[in-house]
Amino acid sequence: MEQRFSDIDQMSRRTLVKLGLGSAATAVAAGVPLAHLAGGENGALTFSGIGGRPEPPLPSYATHVVEGRVDVKAGTGMVTSRVLAGHPGAMSSIGLPGLSRIMQINSVDVEGSRYRLRGVIQDRSQLHRGESPKVELLVDKGKGVVHAPFLGRQVTLPLSR
Repeated sequence: MEQRFSDIDQMSRRTLVKLGLGSAATAVAAGVPLAHLAGGENGALTFSGIGGRPEPPLPSYATHVVEGRVDVKAGTGMVTSRVLAGHPGAMSSIGLPGLSRIMQINSVDVEGSRYRLRGVIQDRSQLHRGESPKVELLVDKGKGVVHAPFLGRQVTLPLSR
């Protein structure tokens, strides 16, 4: 595998995803420090939260990934939520049908190390009963978690570091 990454500058993100690598592994391979995934620089907040599904004490057979990039000053951005086959230690690139959401963020409130993001789900045809198209996420860098909607309820995922 090391031979493949010797010319990492010439590889695109798409190539890395085709190899089956997750976003955290892609960032490491590209030379981006993982701490940057949860940090805000120059008015931008980039984050990634990853957790197992179902939740403990049951064994996880899927991985819930919430990733986003938000311009804090403008109050706009995009967040994706998806569920991939495989537990968090061995997730695949195969998304489980009907569980992906793309959220357009249109409001950001900052309270210290907490970022409250508000927006709407773009494709409302994928929503399940009881799931609102309006979303609110809380990225808490101090506690290292992201609170995000999942099938009509809030879940807490640890931020990837």
